[in-house]
Amino acid sequence: MKFALTQVPITPDYPVFLAGYGGRSAKREGVVDDIYAKAALLQATEGDTLLLLTIDALGGDRSFMAGIRAALKDAFGLKPEQVLVNFSHTHYSVYMTGEQPTGRRGGYSLGQDRWPEQDSDVDYTEDIRFFRVVREKIVQLVRSCYDRLEEGSLRIGQGVTQVGINRRLRTPEGTSMRPNPDGPVDRDLFVLQLTDRSGSLRGILFSCASHPTSLAANRISAEFVGAACTELQARYPGSLALFLQGCAGDIKPTATMDADGAKFKTLPVEAMREAGAKLADEVAAVLDAKRPMAEAGPRWQAARADVRLFTEPWGAAELEALIADEGLTEYRRRAARRTLKALQEGRVKAFVPQEIQVWSFGPAAAVVALEGEVPAEYALQVKALFGSTPVIALGYSNGVSTYIPTRQILKDGGYEAEAFILHGIRGPLVPENEALIVGTVALLKNELGI
Repeated sequence: MKFALTQVPITPDYPVFLAGYGGRSAKREGVVDDIYAKAALLQATEGDTLLLLTIDALGGDRSFMAGIRAALKDAFGLKPEQVLVNFSHTHYSVYMTGEQPTGRRGGYSLGQDRWPEQDSDVDYTEDIRFFRVVREKIVQLVRSCYDRLEEGSLRIGQGVTQVGINRRLRTPEGTSMRPNPDGPVDRDLFVLQLTDRSGSLRGILFSCASHPTSLAANRISAEFVGAACTELQARYPGSLALFLQGCAGDIKPTATMDADGAKFKTLPVEAMREAGAKLADEVAAVLDAKRPMAEAGPRWQAARADVRLFTEPWGAAELEALIADEGLTEYRRRAARRTLKALQEGRVKAFVPQEIQVWSFGPAAAVVALEGEVPAEYALQVKALFGSTPVIALGYSNGVSTYIPTRQILKDGGYEAEAFILHGIRGPLVPENEALIVGTVALLKNELGI
C-alpha cells in the first residue's frame, strides 16, 4: 500500500462566534491552541483509494459537505464513498456551512454577534468566505498527499479507553445530564499505525468516543483530543496524529466529573491538556504493546447510503407550548420560535437526512461512519453485526445535522431526545429510525461481502 499524511491550521485570524453552547453571547476571546484540518490518503494494493479528512470543528452541514466533495471529485476524481470527513466536535470552534443554501442547517453564523431571533437574521457572508478558504486548504492538502505518496504498511491495533462516561442519568425527576457509570459507552480504542518502508512511524490515527467539552473559556481550541495529538507527535517524532471521533452523542469526558462523580465540571487549560496526555498514554499503550497489530489489506472497499430519518408531525400547538415554557432556556425557546415561523411559512424540516458509510480493510477491521450526533448504543449495535471483524464506529462523520436518538433515549427523554428543536426540525425523531440505521449498516456490510 501507499500512504501520505499532512495537516494545515484553519484557525480564523479574526474574531468569530464559536458554536457549541447556547449561552454564548459574544465572539471568541482569543485562542488556546490552533485548530486543524488533517488528511490521510490511503492507496490500497487492490481496491479503493480512501481519503480520510479530520477537521477540528463542531461540525458541518450538507452544504459544506457537498462543496468539499465536489471540489475533491473535480480535482482528483474521488467518489463520495471514498471520502470520509470526521469532525472532532470540539465546542471551541465553529460550525461550517457551504456556498449553497440547499443542505444548510441554519440558525448560526460564525459572523454573528449573538444568537439569531429568526432565520432571516442570519447573514452567511463570513461563513461562505471561511468555507472557500477551508475548501482551498483541503484541496491543497490532498494534492500534497498525492505528491508525497510513499510505500508502507497500515496496521490496526485495539485497546481499551476510559476517556468517556455516559452523561444520561435517570432520576425521579427525569433524565438529567449527570455522570452515569452504568450507561452505554463504547470503550474500544482503535489505533491505526502507518509506517514507511524502513519501519519508521509516520501516522497515528486513533479513535474513541467523548464530547470535547472540558473547558469553560470562550476561546478557540482543539480541546483535549487535540492536546492528545500534540502529545503523541512529541512522543513519536516524525509522525502525524489524527483523532477520529466515535459515537459520542451521550458521552462526556471522564476528566470533567467532580470528586464524588455526581456532576460535571469545567477544567482549566492545564487540566484539559493533562486529560489529553492521559488519552495519549492509552494510545501509546496500544502502539508500544508487544502483541502484533493486524495488517490491513490487501483489498479495501467502500460503500455508502443515504437514508431519510422520520420525525413526529408536530404542529403549532406543541411548538407554542415550548415557547411558553419558562423552565426552558432562552436559547431553546428562541429556537422554538424560529421553528414555528418555519412551520407557518411551509419550510420546516420534516425529515433528517443521514449518510451511512462503510469501509473495509479486509479481515483487519471495518469502519462504520454515521452522520450526526450519534449515541454510544449505536456503536454497540453495529459492532454486533460484524462478528469477529473489529469495527471502528464513528459518529460526526460527513455532516453533523442533529442528535440521532435511539429508541431508549426517546423513551427516557432528556437533552438528546429534545435537541431537534435547536436545528429547525418539526418534531422529535421517531423510534423506528434506529432499525432503519442499523439495518442499512447491515445491507452495506453484505454489499461489501464482510
